[in-house]
Amino acid sequence: MYSIESVEKIKELISEEALTEPVILREDEIREDIPEEKIIELCEEIVKSPIPEARYSFFREFYITGDRTHYESPHSLKRTNMYLLALGVFLTEREDFLLRLQDYIWDVCNEVTWCYPAHLPEELDYNESYIDLFASMTAEQLAEILDLLGERLDRNIRERINFELKRRIFIPFYENPDRYWWASSYWSNWCAVCCGAIGASSIAGRAEEPYFSKILFEVIQRLNRYLDYFDDEGGWVEGIGYWNFGLTHLTRFADSLYRVTDGRINIFEHPKLQVTGIFPIHCYLPPNTFVNFGDCSCDVTLNKDLIMLLSRYTSPGKKLNWLSSQIKMRELENFRCLREEDTREMEIPKETSIHFSGIDWVITRRSWEDRLGPVLAVKAGNNGEPHNQIDVGHFIFYVYGQQFLHDLGSGIYTKDYFREGRYKSPFCNAEGHSLIFIDGESEGIGEEFKGKIVSFESGTDEDRIVIDLTKAYFSENVRNITRTLHFLKDRIDGQLILEDLVSLNRDGRIESRIQINGEIERTGEKSFIVKGKYGNLYVDIKEPLDCKVELGELSNLEFHDGTVRSFKFLDIVTYGKDARFRIIFTPFRDRGELE
Repeated sequence: MYSIESVEKIKELISEEALTEPVILREDEIREDIPEEKIIELCEEIVKSPIPEARYSFFREFYITGDRTHYESPHSLKRTNMYLLALGVFLTEREDFLLRLQDYIWDVCNEVTWCYPAHLPEELDYNESYIDLFASMTAEQLAEILDLLGERLDRNIRERINFELKRRIFIPFYENPDRYWWASSYWSNWCAVCCGAIGASSIAGRAEEPYFSKILFEVIQRLNRYLDYFDDEGGWVEGIGYWNFGLTHLTRFADSLYRVTDGRINIFEHPKLQVTGIFPIHCYLPPNTFVNFGDCSCDVTLNKDLIMLLSRYTSPGKKLNWLSSQIKMRELENFRCLREEDTREMEIPKETSIHFSGIDWVITRRSWEDRLGPVLAVKAGNNGEPHNQIDVGHFIFYVYGQQFLHDLGSGIYTKDYFREGRYKSPFCNAEGHSLIFIDGESEGIGEEFKGKIVSFESGTDEDRIVIDLTKAYFSENVRNITRTLHFLKDRIDGQLILEDLVSLNRDGRIESRIQINGEIERTGEKSFIVKGKYGNLYVDIKEPLDCKVELGELSNLEFHDGTVRSFKFLDIVTYGKDARFRIIFTPFRDRGELE
């Protein structure tokens, strides 16, 4: 069963015998190919280095300048180092690793708060038990270190971990989980991360009664409701990055719960969790990137333990084994990654296209075998989604290992990025997406501004996607806007034909922007070549006949990974009451292919 009706039922199903053994990693399941030399090398460097310091001056900087990185970087690195040292202790039993690990644990336990400043009020209430994503994850880490190393840790350290888990996490969540907004925000990754990590820490940390059973009950109920928000095909509206983040902590809890109930409570049986492994498979863009709608980077790295657990417990398991053979994953994020896994049975996906109907995305490709072959991804949805961007009707065209028509992804996280300044950023506003503008105005902001994929036809030689964009616009001048994408699979490296039909109530300025990734060369009044590493893209603007085409630039964009980059876009403008845009995008390696 994946749901449970009462706290008393939880108590009945918990195996006391299972709780006497390590939950996260057992001696008989440790894999042979652990990268032990790499772990030892990393631990030796950590032992020689000072513990990263998240100073108060860094803490308050968020409230003064909006900068998050100066505090968050050492906060995060401290936990990464702590976990690596725990791996080193487990594998080698080296005394220097153990001593340094205990220094790290002591330092983390001494922190005033485990939360990020971005998630706290400027003036702290020291009587309040704040819990955010990173407080929950810290509890999960400490509890799992305790579970794995047990008596190898000094008694003072063991007791300190238990004390901090109880006062910071277990008691406040037990008393009233609904004091935290995320506990019932089933549409957000926060719900899965916080609830999943708290549940996992209560098991690994052996929370005492009355806390233990009630925490498990609350977490199970809330995670099931979170899973209900996935669409029927397993899609997640926040995108692949937050799919990975939320489900990582949900599945860690689900795995621990399965173990301590001898499989009698199995959250993996939830119908949505059973199918969601299909989502990263169809989002995959070879060799190592992903479709990145939803405020995330295209080069997100999936957590190995998540893919391993989904592969073991859910129906797309063989396909996930195939995916894991294709991509790089985070190997040392969790002790579960040290488990032996059976990846011998693999299955290349058969279906080359999918419509995630609940979030209204279509992802289609010509072939799974051709790693440089064309892929088209397009979304409808609305402009009030979690981690929202103004992007209804936006699309990605990928070929030769490159997003030639791309999604920028996410900008650097600052105070402004999640507040009033969000839609000043090209990452989040319409200016950074391939969209239509009417009289200089973009789509509206809010869930009432929406589009709908009204038709998706998939054939051997062509896929055709039709999106009604009319309701995405606030302007009273808009009568009807329809976007049609023809994905042609019978050419050498595919082809995309974009057709936009715009009908207004009166004459107006009609503009289409196309976001470009690559060096661009103008070859004619309305034709361009975008140059890539392994091939190129020819852009031929057939209609409107009377349009004016200019190259624009989004300059000095600060990306989430800290890099600063600039990108071009095509700005296609016409005037009138009705307009038809028809643009042909043709991939080619040699110019002779265009003849």
